[in-house]
Parts: sequence; structure tokens; C-alpha cells
Amino acid sequence: MRLFSAAILSGLLLLSSVAASAQVVARAVPVAPAVSAVPRGAFLGALSLQAQSLSASPLALPAAFQAVVAPAPAAATPEAFAARSALTTALAAPKAALPALIESVRAAGGEKSEKAAAALATLARNIKEAPAAERRGLAEEAAKLNARFDGASAAPGEAIDFSAVPTVEGARGEKAAKRAMKADRKELRELQEALAASKERAVLVVLQGMDAAGKDGVVKRPLRLNAAWTKVASFKKPTAEEAKQDFLERIKKQVPQKGIIGVFNRSHYEDLVVPKVYGTFSKEEIESRYRRINEFEKELVAQGVLIVKIFLHESKSEQKVRLDARLERPDKRWKFSLADLETRKHWDEFHAAYAEVIARTSTPWAPWRIVGADDKPNRDAKVARVLRKALSRLGLHYPDPPDTKGVTIPD
Repeated sequence: MRLFSAAILSGLLLLSSVAASAQVVARAVPVAPAVSAVPRGAFLGALSLQAQSLSASPLALPAAFQAVVAPAPAAATPEAFAARSALTTALAAPKAALPALIESVRAAGGEKSEKAAAALATLARNIKEAPAAERRGLAEEAAKLNARFDGASAAPGEAIDFSAVPTVEGARGEKAAKRAMKADRKELRELQEALAASKERAVLVVLQGMDAAGKDGVVKRPLRLNAAWTKVASFKKPTAEEAKQDFLERIKKQVPQKGIIGVFNRSHYEDLVVPKVYGTFSKEEIESRYRRINEFEKELVAQGVLIVKIFLHESKSEQKVRLDARLERPDKRWKFSLADLETRKHWDEFHAAYAEVIARTSTPWAPWRIVGADDKPNRDAKVARVLRKALSRLGLHYPDPPDTKGVTIPD
């Protein structure tokens, strides 16, 4: 097992050393800096459900783990896979790692956090009261599954279920969605200013999706922030020179510095998805890239980079509408590429590749969010909301002002 369970939990503990704040930055009363690597919302809900299901099973602990936790989650969402990964890691060494996970979850704050922590605490008591043979058996079964993960958040072949995820985000009308997006973007700009002022954290937004899913549109609208503190990098097919380098080399050069919001319009995930579809790399190389990407992102988070990974989920029919518009409209024709048609021929293969990649790289420290992309205003509103919530939990604060006693502004 290449990514030790202790390493995962140490990362969680490092990033949850102080409880997170969910308040918008206040200039008069700075909020103390705080970090939590444990995502909220659906992740905590999935973690609660999995812990409760394991506690409620009438089977002995090893058999219950095999029946309840080991199979791919029935609700095959990125958050469910990330929760199972965190729980499996903790159960591989429950005496030390499970209490650490409970503390990490509790540090996230909020009602869902307390519910998840309570479910994990109940499970911890059940394990403690179980016969020694069951405790050992549970740890062995969890360690086996962890070995199959091998640094990823799912086992080879497991995938999220795109068919269960809507391609339209929300039901607001165009005007309401645009108002919501603008309101969240306004708060985002305030948070961005505090991020830039403190220079304690960096933010990396990773945008992925099929052709015409709206990556450029998201950059132009919800992510239209202060340009002085925003860095956008687009990753196309590697150049001949880049192809000779390690696949992460060009990515590392674009990681934002502290105080900056970086946006990756396509990213290192192209170097997983494209080789999977076209078979240009061996299975061993693909497996190595899963492991290396998760380790790379974990290192970034440990260095103070908040990673927000967003997959823009569009339908095949909507993609056709948008590609047709590129052909028909003179102001859009420049965006059309024959390569888009080649990719469209492999729609099912690309979707299958993304489904596995998202499952295997949706970690507690860098989870994926899937955003329905067919309706542009609601898509943009959701992206703005996701990023605004993520930044608000950082506890951003302004630095202490300099001593200005006796300072006067000359005429």
C-alpha cells in the first residue's frame, strides 16, 4: 500500500487544527485563520450514512464491513467515494486513526459535522466493545481494501454514476440565477481581497468537462474576479517539449502563490482521461498517475492551497446544440475545431473515463463537485456558490495594520 493510512489521517489532522469559520470577511473584526480539509455537505452525509450502516449491521464486524462498506457506494457520487475512502483508512487502524477522523470531522463545524462525528463515535464504541478477533478482522479487511485503493479513493474499475446526476443545476429562471451569481461573486471579491491581503493561503480551481461544457464561460462570468489576484492557466495538448517532461511538470509551474486564486481551464486530469480513452499508456502508468495526482494534491493542500475541483456535466444533446452554434454563428465559429468532432465520436468512452477518474481522485482533502452545465445561468450560479462557500470556510482575515500613530498625510 503506497499511500499509508497514517499519512492520510495526518493530513486531515494537519488541516483541521483549528475549527473553520463560515462567515463572510468582516473588516472591523478580523476572523482568526482556520482550515479544514474535510468537505462539508454531501461528504459528511455520506460518512454519517456509512458509519451508521456499519454500526447497525447484525453481522460480525469483518463481515459487516465487507457487506456495507467494501462495495462501491449505492449512491455513486464523488462525496460517497471520498467518505468511504476516509472511513476505510480510519478502520484500518481504528484505535488511533478513527478518533483522529472524528476530530477532523468535528472541526469542520455545523450540524452535519456533529451528526457525522456522532455516528463515527458510536461506531468507535461498537468496535471497542467487540471481541478482539472481530476488531482484528475488521482492521485486516479495511487494510485489504486500502491496498486495492493504492493511493486512490476507489478501487480499479469503480466509477461514479453520471446517469444519476442531472445536467441542469437548479430550477431558477435566468434572471434569478444571474442575480444569485452576482451576489455570490460580490462576496467572493471581498473574500478574495482578504486572501490577497493575508497571503496565508492560495486557492486552486480546477475546471474539467467535455467540449462546450462551459469552462470558458465559467471563467468569464462567476470567476471574473480581481485580475490582480487571479491567475488563469489553460492546458492544451502538451507541446513536443512538454511531452518529454514529467506530466506534472507544466502543472506545477502554474500553481498559484499564496494570496492568489488560480484557475486551471483543463488540467492534469487531461493526462489521465485522454490516455485512458485512446490507450496511449499502459495500465501500470495509468495507475501510477492516479496515485501521483492524489499525492500531488495532498502536498498542495498541506502547503496551504485550497483545491476546488469542478466537473461541468453536460448532456450529449446540449453539446450538439452548442457545437452547431459554433458552426452557424460567425462570432462563435473561431472556437470550432474538428478535434471536437473526433472527441464527440468517443462520448461514451470519455464519460466512462471521467466517471472512474472522479471516483478515484475525489479525496477528503480535494473532493470533486459535479455541476450541471446544460443551463448556463444556473451553472454559473452554482459555480459561484461552491467557490464562495469554500472560501468562506477558510477563516480569511486581514493582517494587522501598521502603527500609524503620529502619521500625517502631507498637503
